[in-house]
Amino acid sequence: MSLPPFRNFMDESECKQYYVANYCNKEITTFDGIRVKFFEDTFEHAFYVRTKKSWKSQKDHYSEERGKRIDWIKAVLEDPTIVPRQGYDKARRTHDNTRRVTFMSPNNYVVVIYINKKGEGKFVTAYIVDNADTAQKLNNAPVWIKN
Repeated sequence: MSLPPFRNFMDESECKQYYVANYCNKEITTFDGIRVKFFEDTFEHAFYVRTKKSWKSQKDHYSEERGKRIDWIKAVLEDPTIVPRQGYDKARRTHDNTRRVTFMSPNNYVVVIYINKKGEGKFVTAYIVDNADTAQKLNNAPVWIKN
């Protein structure tokens, strides 16, 4: 699959406007028919990074690297060649079928959506995986099962 080109934004507010117009205000459906909803309040989680190393610290800096790949989100969700995997629940130390992880190798780009009891999706985040161990864990996670 060829990915869309990078999108260059002047600043964070331009990226957020694009996100709202092209994701929150549009209908996005996965290749297997799951409607995914995008919400404005998810922008910071998906497009910000932590400047402090602690996982407990808040994401506090807009990431141009994440922003320029904004069009990859839809492309990855719609790609039928990528096998969705189950997300990992750290608290329970187990994989969770309510988290659908779509990981695109060799680009190491991941899109995470939450699946509710009605089978509808909610966008959680998307980012480049920069750790080989994490990439291997994503590739080896159990296949996501559509209920």
